[in-house]
Amino acid sequence: MVLQVSTFTSCIGIEDGPFLPRRLGGTRAPLVAVKLEGPHMTRARAGWIIVDGMDGTERALELLSSRSMMRYPILLGGVTFGGFNLIDPRRLQKRFKTPTIVVVGFRPNNRAVKHALVKHFPDWRKRWGVIRSLGPLRTVRTMASENPIFYEAFGCSSSVARKILTSWALVSRVPEPLRVAGLVARGLFPAQPLG
Repeated sequence: MVLQVSTFTSCIGIEDGPFLPRRLGGTRAPLVAVKLEGPHMTRARAGWIIVDGMDGTERALELLSSRSMMRYPILLGGVTFGGFNLIDPRRLQKRFKTPTIVVVGFRPNNRAVKHALVKHFPDWRKRWGVIRSLGPLRTVRTMASENPIFYEAFGCSSSVARKILTSWALVSRVPEPLRVAGLVARGLFPAQPLG
């Protein structure tokens, strides 16, 4: 099946919101999925994930299970949410059969990530396996005047992923579904005070 980018008039973004780290007593982090049709948000769903837990993928699958959230490209703001809670993009892509693209604003230091996982998590091999399986990150400059973003695509070619990302970069280098999901998450779930 050849994907036509012009048919993607809607797109989904998934981001987390503010949370207290586990070492400071944080137990839950918000996770938000929004659907945009053009520049307009037409749907938003929110839930909670466990800080540093392993329920991120299941929660994302639940947020996307509404019929109105299916069949559209999914943009993930990374693979780690709520600390080191992971969302596996392959599972989302397999379930919904639509392009699923991991997007980050900077190249992660995988050596430091692995070190932190080994140091703090007995199940570090499972977590590291998801991260390592992503493969090499690619870059795309979504806006000529801004730095590129990094991405890894599942369920579509790199050229289709680049077209999706650039076509949804409406006001900044961050694709609009991710930018809006982050704004909704911060607006609905303001930072929790320390102590």
